[in-house]
Amino acid sequence: MARESGMIEGVLGSGEGENAEAEAPVGLDPIAAALAIKARAEGEVLPPSLERYLDQQRELVRIQSEHLHEQRAVMLTDLRLRVFGERLKLGLRIFTALAFTVLGAGLGVMIYDAVTSRSVVVEPFEAPPALAARGVSGKVVAAGVLDALQKLSDATRTTRKALNSETAWSSDIRIEVPETGVSIGEVGRLLRQRFGHDVHVEGDLVQTAEGGLALTVRGDGVPAKTFEGQANALDALTAQGAEYIYSRSQPYQFAVYLVDDKRTADALAFIPGAFARAATDLDRSKLASAWGIAFDESNQAAKAAEKYRLAIQLDPTNWVSRGNLIAADASAFGEEAAWRESQAFLKQARAAPKRDRPELRLLDNPAQETWDLPLLLAANLNDARYNAGVGAKDAIDGPLIAETYALMHDPAEAGRFMASSDPEDRTTKLEAELIPAYVALDRGDPAGAVAPLEAFWSAWLKDPSIQTEYPDNGCLLGLAYGLTGKLTQAEAVFKRVGPWSRCYAYHGDVLEHSGDLPAAERVWAEGLRVGPDLPFIYIERGLSEERRGDFKAAERDLSTAAAKAPHFADAVKAYADLLAREGRWKEALAQYDSAVKSAPAWVELHRARDAAAAKA
Repeated sequence: MARESGMIEGVLGSGEGENAEAEAPVGLDPIAAALAIKARAEGEVLPPSLERYLDQQRELVRIQSEHLHEQRAVMLTDLRLRVFGERLKLGLRIFTALAFTVLGAGLGVMIYDAVTSRSVVVEPFEAPPALAARGVSGKVVAAGVLDALQKLSDATRTTRKALNSETAWSSDIRIEVPETGVSIGEVGRLLRQRFGHDVHVEGDLVQTAEGGLALTVRGDGVPAKTFEGQANALDALTAQGAEYIYSRSQPYQFAVYLVDDKRTADALAFIPGAFARAATDLDRSKLASAWGIAFDESNQAAKAAEKYRLAIQLDPTNWVSRGNLIAADASAFGEEAAWRESQAFLKQARAAPKRDRPELRLLDNPAQETWDLPLLLAANLNDARYNAGVGAKDAIDGPLIAETYALMHDPAEAGRFMASSDPEDRTTKLEAELIPAYVALDRGDPAGAVAPLEAFWSAWLKDPSIQTEYPDNGCLLGLAYGLTGKLTQAEAVFKRVGPWSRCYAYHGDVLEHSGDLPAAERVWAEGLRVGPDLPFIYIERGLSEERRGDFKAAERDLSTAAAKAPHFADAVKAYADLLAREGRWKEALAQYDSAVKSAPAWVELHRARDAAAAKA
């Protein structure tokens, strides 16, 4: 260590005495200080001046360390305060942004509601003070008109959205703005008045000189009209006034309401004037559609078809009229015309842009005419979901869905939908007779089908509207009569129902079973002349040919039936059965597989399919 000590001394200087020691630390070189610290650590004795200097430096470091620690605490506190302040500023900004967003969204909703508003706003009516003692005020009269309007709207089955009915005070939400005193309800009304499509209705009630009452109603696009009655006839007057308002503000809905209410004569009297007053082709198209429905309900199918075509001409996307035209063509011009119209409907629906295609529920008529039972089932199920099971038509959906399941040989599902249908509804009562008959005929029990079909036949004969809705179902009774030997009754039924494909098919079947094959052949030939594209005659004649061993003719007829109605399991299975009988198992299996898609619950079909699969 002598060399290091010497180095330290060299650095510090070689002076001796106190003066040298006192002055030595002043110019201490950092390297010398480091060497001194090292020398002390190794036990070397340092000069007193250097010892004092090192002690001073140690104390200085301690003081600085304490100062830095205190300063760190102050800096951390300041930093926390700054972070809190920034967060508070950010929170206030977010809150302000959210507040303006909510306010803007609320205003946007109010503007949207205003732009899309289509309400009948019933203002308080004027009423004489003399009637106040009887509790008849202007507000009471307006409320009566409002109630009557709501009943009319609720009773109207239509796919077109009706105007809402409300009173002038029904949406008065009072949230005052202090500076102006304007409420949110008043702002909403101002926006609706500026941008909406509301119909404002008002009126007055006065006593006549004879002591009766006279109610006058008027409104936007509703010319004033007065209705008079006895002093106790206020309810009748408000109902008349409401019908007048409804007819002028919502002519299409009112026309549908009249038809639904079986007031077809009133509908036919009202619609021509409403059609002439309509402002757009779209409105005229809808009124023409209602016009056709009114003619349909009056059993004037040819005139109905004319109006449906007018509706389609005015609006090519009026799929409701296209569907109704199919049924009208069937009644007026025969099933073949309806079949062709159905094919055109489905072709145009497939070719239309997606936004213009018909809703699934509107495909029921073309599906029914082409005997596409899976499509018919899907359309009616969709309509039931859309209308909460009621359906935007005269008949509720449940019983019609049940009948489709019965035709698809699924009695369990048919029974389920019948059980959930309104037992008091007319359609439910009719299907309650038809479905057991289908099941009986399906199991080869024509005698079991007679009683329910006779009940259906009795209702059918009494009601022309049932004849329109169920044009050929009566022929089932002719079939049941014929197969049980009641040939005279069968002939009477076939003659009364008319020239429908199923009737020709069943009539020929009855004649063949009675032993008169030539007569059966003539009936079938006539039926094919009238309706060459319907499957039933091909099925019945093909089965007859198969029973008689004429397999070539049977294959021609049954393959034609399957091609004409590829989604009708009865037609496809009949063809598959013939192929299986001839030992053409692979071909038969392909046809059975196709049929299963159209009648997945048909037990007999599955048995035949499994047998073919085992041999294919």
